[in-house]
Amino acid sequence: MISKFTIQKINDEARVEDVVGEFVTLKKRGANLMGLCPFHNEKTPSFTVSPAKNIYKCFGCGKAGGPISFLTDSQQMTYPDALRFLAKKYNIEIEEENISDEAKQLEVEKHNLVESIHIANAAAQKFFSDYMTHNESGKIGLAYFKERGFLNHTIEKFQLGFAPEGYDVFTKHALKEGFQLEILKKAGLTSPKENSTIDFFRNRVMFPIHNMTGKVVGFGGRIMVKDEKAPKYVNTPESEVYLKSKILYGAYFARNDIRKKDECLMVEGYTDVISLHQAGIENAVASSGTSLTIDQIRLIKRITPNITMLYDGDAAGIKAALRGTDLILEEGMNVRVVVLPDSEDPDSYVKKTGADAFAQFIKENCKDVILFKASLFAAEAKNDPIKKSELIRDIIESIGKIPDTIHRSVYVKECSQLFDMNEQILITEVNKIRRKKAGDQKQEADKQQQQDQKKLDELPQSLHTEQFNETTSNLHILERDIVRILIEFGSWKIGEGETEITVVQYVLEELDGQHIETSKYKMLYELIKHEFAQGNVHDEKFFTANDDPRVTHTAIEILAQPYSLSDNWLNKLKIVVPTKRDVFIKDIASSIMRFKQFKNISELKKNEQRIKDSKDETELMKLMKLHKLLIEQKKEFARTVGNVIYRPTT
Repeated sequence: MISKFTIQKINDEARVEDVVGEFVTLKKRGANLMGLCPFHNEKTPSFTVSPAKNIYKCFGCGKAGGPISFLTDSQQMTYPDALRFLAKKYNIEIEEENISDEAKQLEVEKHNLVESIHIANAAAQKFFSDYMTHNESGKIGLAYFKERGFLNHTIEKFQLGFAPEGYDVFTKHALKEGFQLEILKKAGLTSPKENSTIDFFRNRVMFPIHNMTGKVVGFGGRIMVKDEKAPKYVNTPESEVYLKSKILYGAYFARNDIRKKDECLMVEGYTDVISLHQAGIENAVASSGTSLTIDQIRLIKRITPNITMLYDGDAAGIKAALRGTDLILEEGMNVRVVVLPDSEDPDSYVKKTGADAFAQFIKENCKDVILFKASLFAAEAKNDPIKKSELIRDIIESIGKIPDTIHRSVYVKECSQLFDMNEQILITEVNKIRRKKAGDQKQEADKQQQQDQKKLDELPQSLHTEQFNETTSNLHILERDIVRILIEFGSWKIGEGETEITVVQYVLEELDGQHIETSKYKMLYELIKHEFAQGNVHDEKFFTANDDPRVTHTAIEILAQPYSLSDNWLNKLKIVVPTKRDVFIKDIASSIMRFKQFKNISELKKNEQRIKDSKDETELMKLMKLHKLLIEQKKEFARTVGNVIYRPTT
C-alpha cells in the first residue's frame, strides 16, 4: 500500500498541464490551455486544462479531473499505477510497507487483473532481454539484431529480447517467481496445450509493445527459423491491456518528437521504427502491418494533425494501403505520402542514405494523399474511360470525407484539371456524398437519442423530478455559487487581528439555519461543514483531488470555466483586470445576499399559501406576523442587492 503521505505529496507536486501535455497537444488560450479531448472525438478543441486550479475539463463530453484521474481514465492505469507513474515523473520516493518474498504471490493476488498483467508483461520483457544477453543460446537473437545494425543503446531503449526455443522455459521461470498460471494465460504469455501449458513465444526475437505511458502491454515475435507452417511474426493475443487496434508501435518513444516536429511518420514494421529512431528520426511509429484504425488515428491526432505515410515501391501494396487513408481524412487530418525507391523500405533506405539524406528525400518527395491518388490513378486509367470513371469516383469518395469546406474545394479544382472534367460535376458528386454522410450521422444521432431517452424513462420518477428541478430552477445556480465560494476561497482569511476568520467560518455562520437542497451541492456543503466541525479548513486541491470521485467530479464541474481572458487584452492592450484576490470579499457578500434573497422570496410565497389555507385564527395571526417580517426582509434585500432578483420557479 502506498502511504497517505506519499499520495498527498504526489497530489501537491503533480502538475496537470505536464501530465496531460505528454498525451495531448495543448495550446495556450488566456490563463488556460486547450486541446482535442482524448475521451471523445471532436474537431474543435473543447478540452480545457487549468494550470491555476490543476484540473482539466472537457466542455464537450463532461469528463473532468486532475493529474491522477487523467491517467486512470485516458491511459487505463490503475490508481496505484498512476501514483507510481507520477512519483517517478516527479522524483518522489514512494513510502510503502516492505513485503517478503513469500508474500509476493499474495501481493499479485491483491492487485486487479489489469495490474497483474502489467506486472507479468514487465517480468517477461526482463526475462527475454536477460536471456538474450546472458544466456549462450540466446545470443542468436542478439546476433540477429546486430546484423540489422542495431546498436546496444537502441536494443536497450526498445527493450528487445529473445524467447528461448524450449517448450515452457519462460512459463517455468515465471511460476518459480510466484506468478499465477492464470495471469500468464490472460497476458498471452502462456498457452494451454492438451493437459499442459506451453510458452506462447518460442525461438523468436522479441519486440515489446508499449502503451503511451511506457508500460509493456504485449509483444511481437519474429521467428528465427524458416518454417512454411509458422507465421513470420506473431503478436500477443488481445487482452485487458492489449488491444491491437488501439496501439501504435513506437508511439511512447515518438510522442515528444512528433509534438516537436508537428508531424508523425507512419511506417509498416517494428524494424522500420527502430532504424529510424536510431538514425535520429524519432517521430516514426508503425501500425504493425495492419491498416490504420480509427483509434490509432485519434491517438496521433491528439498530438499532431499531420501524418506522412511511408511506402515502398510496390504499386499494388500502395493502393491497398491508400484505402485506409479515408479514415484519416475524415478526422480532418492532413495526410501526405512518400514512396521510397524500388526494393527499399524505411529500414534499408535510412541505413543506405543516412539520416540527413533520408529526411531530405521525404521533404522533396512527399505529396498530398488526394493529389497522389489522383495522379496515380490518372496514369493507370489514361486510355480506359470506364476505369477512369471508376477511379474518379474513388477520388470523389475520398474528397467527400474531408470535413473542411475550403480543403474540399481546393482538391476538387485540382482533380478537375488533372482529369480534364467540369469542376461543377465534381462539386455536385461531392455534395451528394456529404448529404448522405449527414443523413447517416443524423440517423445515428437519432438512434442514440432514443437509446438515451429509453434509459431515462427506465429511471424512477423521483429521479426525473429531481433532475428537472436541479436543471431548470434558479436555486441550483445560487447554491452552486455558494459551494464554489467555499471551495475556491474557503481557506482564505477575512478580517484583521482578533476578528480574522476563514471564509468557510464566515459563510457557514452567515447561512446558519439555511439548507442546500440540490443533491450534488448538498453533498459538498455537508462535507465542508463536517470537516470544519473537525477543525479542518481545506483549499481547492482537497476537493479536486479527493479520494471520492463524486467529490472530485462535482468540485471540478463547479470550478472549471469554459472561457478565460485573452492574452491580447491583458498584455497587448494593457487592460488591467482585477484579480480574484481584489474582489473576492464583494463576490462572497453578493453571493450570500442573493442566496438569502431567493430563500426569502421562496419562504414568502410558501407563507402566503399557508395564510390562504389557514382556518385557525391563532395560527393565522402568527402567519401574518411572519408575513410582515418577510416583507421587511424582502425590501431590505432589494435595497442591498438591487433590481436583479432570482425568483423561485412555480
